Amino acid sequence: MKVLITGGYGFIGSFVSEKFYREGHEVHILDNLSTGKKSNVQFRHRSYLLNIEDEQCEEVFRTNKFDVVIHLAAQVDVEKSIQSPASDSKVNVLGLINILQLAGKYKVSKFVFASSAAVYGNNEEIPLNEESACEPFSPYGINKKLGEYYCRKWNEMYQLDTTCFRFSNVYGPKQGNEGEGGVISIFANKILNREELMVYGDGTQTRDFIYVEDVAEAIYRSVMSDVSGLMNLSTNTETSINQLVQYYGELADLPEIVYKPARSGDIKNSRLDNLKIKQEVDWSPKYSLEEGLKRTFDWFAAEITSSIKEKENTDIRNAQVSSKFIQNKDAYFPFIENIILFLIIASLHVKVGDFLFNIDLLLLYILSVGMIFGKVQALIGCGFSVILYSWQGLLNGREIVSLFTDHTTLIQFAVYLFVALLVGYVIDKKHIKEETAKSELQLFKEKYQLLDDIYTETRKVKEELQTQILYSKDSVGEVYSIIKKIDSLEPDDVFNGVISVLEQIMKTKEASIYLVGKGNRYLRLVSKSNVGNSSFPASIEVAPNSPFARAIEENKVFINRELDPKYPMMIAPIWKDDYAVAVICTNEMNFDHLTLYHENLFHVVTSLITASVTRAYEYVNATHHERYIEGTAILKPEYFNRAVESKKKAHEQLNIPYYLLRIVPIENMASVVNQISSSLRDTDCIGVNEDGSYAILLSNTDKDKAKTVINRIQMYINQQHVKEEEVYV
Repeated sequence: MKVLITGGYGFIGSFVSEKFYREGHEVHILDNLSTGKKSNVQFRHRSYLLNIEDEQCEEVFRTNKFDVVIHLAAQVDVEKSIQSPASDSKVNVLGLINILQLAGKYKVSKFVFASSAAVYGNNEEIPLNEESACEPFSPYGINKKLGEYYCRKWNEMYQLDTTCFRFSNVYGPKQGNEGEGGVISIFANKILNREELMVYGDGTQTRDFIYVEDVAEAIYRSVMSDVSGLMNLSTNTETSINQLVQYYGELADLPEIVYKPARSGDIKNSRLDNLKIKQEVDWSPKYSLEEGLKRTFDWFAAEITSSIKEKENTDIRNAQVSSKFIQNKDAYFPFIENIILFLIIASLHVKVGDFLFNIDLLLLYILSVGMIFGKVQALIGCGFSVILYSWQGLLNGREIVSLFTDHTTLIQFAVYLFVALLVGYVIDKKHIKEETAKSELQLFKEKYQLLDDIYTETRKVKEELQTQILYSKDSVGEVYSIIKKIDSLEPDDVFNGVISVLEQIMKTKEASIYLVGKGNRYLRLVSKSNVGNSSFPASIEVAPNSPFARAIEENKVFINRELDPKYPMMIAPIWKDDYAVAVICTNEMNFDHLTLYHENLFHVVTSLITASVTRAYEYVNATHHERYIEGTAILKPEYFNRAVESKKKAHEQLNIPYYLLRIVPIENMASVVNQISSSLRDTDCIGVNEDGSYAILLSNTDKDKAKTVINRIQMYINQQHVKEEEVYV
């Protein structure tokens, strides 16, 4: 199953991702790393670093056929939602709508949404159940309630199977200091760092704390079941903050505890009723608060003492210092270069300006600076030029008042300013277009990178599937090569090959195939594995309502999940047209092979075997006139010899015994042989040899059974006319 987990690098998401991975599912994670860390997920998965409201999420859905989407990505800080409700709504509402829309559009089978106990607000009912009144007081709670409404409507309008969980206070390893269950992680960090513990209120306020692995287990069970709708996810247990402090005191020495006034808006008591999820999902919390706290505290202790974290912080600080230096360098260089260029132009203007006649070096300077650096530096250059021009006028004996009242001077200054503004405007407009083009190019690069990553992952999956199809032990290619062993038109050869097929594909040491007798009363063993002390009898009486009866009467496969010793581990019928002709049985399977995967594999193999057996029977029916002497059930020499060779081969490979009895010709031989053939089992046959003599081929027969057959034949023919030609026991 292919599962997409939004927010999969976060606190809860990483545990949910790991649960699905451990159960053998293909995990994809979509996260923007705003609160999550890639280091939280150490197993193999596929990663998409995007915001959940980003349009590029559609590329992820388009290129993957997701079976399940678990939406955990959210802004989880209540205080932040109060300070910035628009930002909270952007993630918790618009982001949810985007993922919901894509899940419906690309036919996701199941959608799981993480809601919160915050939807209940200050409801004082204890415990709160799914029908309790919801009056959220924060934008976070409002948006979570709105998310539940959207999920319900998507189920009604687009038939998207949605499940919403109202989490109580989730805690555990990897948790940050934000969110609804953060008090446990806050206390753990402060205790380990020997900082004072701050308790708001008198500490008697209660919360319903649930360990994160219990949450992951509940989500997994809900996905694997057919439940939907709204459910509380909690322990249905109240724990006060004072009790929490007491539990921590059993784990470590506590620092000073400071009680502060209760915060406005804080709920006094909280407990969620979890009866519905227990009944519908067959789930109950596994971890007690004491055990969960110890596991959480140990994890935080290991993190704090780790030197890796310090090294990462050092690298980050170095990177920040380097980044600031580069940014400052890029900002200061234009000013420095502008000043240097002005000094050069100013010295030229003072020394050789009088010799250049009508060439204004200062105007050329302003024009050059504007073209190189843009409007800001052009205006600065204009200011430098005005100052230099005025300073030079003062040196020539002009008064400052006359200097700024002279029309020629003012026109000169106006020209400088006009050139600076005009050139600066043109160049800045050009720079803006370039920056816009660069931004668009960067967006296209990011989109291309995303598509390239998806393409690479798709190619990788394709190659893995191709390798699996061709080379893996249970692949289509391997199954095909094994099934080729029963590619025969002779039923006996097919039955013998079936045993080898079952042994190789089902990894069993005991396999057998029985022919269904007339009236469906008995099953006759026709082939089995070559093992000593086999548990398969030569014949089985079909009891009413037994697994054998249901197999041959209702065409049902039986899996012995209760490990009943009276029956094989797996039973499957082989039907031709509308009746059963044989039954396949396997036994002595490894315990780790009693899985849904091997059940499905057994169904596939049975279908392939059925096709081969059906083809063989159709061939026999089509060639009936060639096989038997007209008007009798006696095989002609060619086909009788084939049957004998097939029994010999079964004896050599599978150690299945057979008897070959030769009948000395007597008068009215054809009539006597017809009488004998009517008394034989379905698995036996009678035929004529090249010399015209008759013989009986008894399959899967030992000495005692052979004597029984001989005694039966004596009813039709004298004993001296029956001789044992070949006996294999």
